[in-house]
Amino acid sequence: MSQIKKFDLKYSYDIEVDSIFIKIKENYKYWESLELEDGIILDFSEEGIPVALEILDISDLFSVKKDCFNNIENINITIAITNSSISLNLLIELLIDNEKIDQPFSTIAKNVINVPEMEVICYC
Repeated sequence: MSQIKKFDLKYSYDIEVDSIFIKIKENYKYWESLELEDGIILDFSEEGIPVALEILDISDLFSVKKDCFNNIENINITIAITNSSISLNLLIELLIDNEKIDQPFSTIAKNVINVPEMEVICYC
């Protein structure tokens, strides 16, 4: 990887539509979105940096009740971009029945929008 970028995150969860929107805290100018897989959308800034992630039907993806996403303890995202692919590793730590439960998710997609090679690490 040619460069590593680190960002702090903020998020919002909409229980009505069961979607989470996670974005970096820094200001950015939106450029383009890429659907990594059905219902998982990654947004990029004008500089080609991944800056936001939206996941639709997240309770189905993680097989937990919707209200569990009202108790998020931590979110960690690592995105590795090469000339040919974009890989996303997401870890959401939920508080369920007073126990911290890790909910991991990974996916990979083609780099069809030709964003530059980098590794991005985000957390909140």
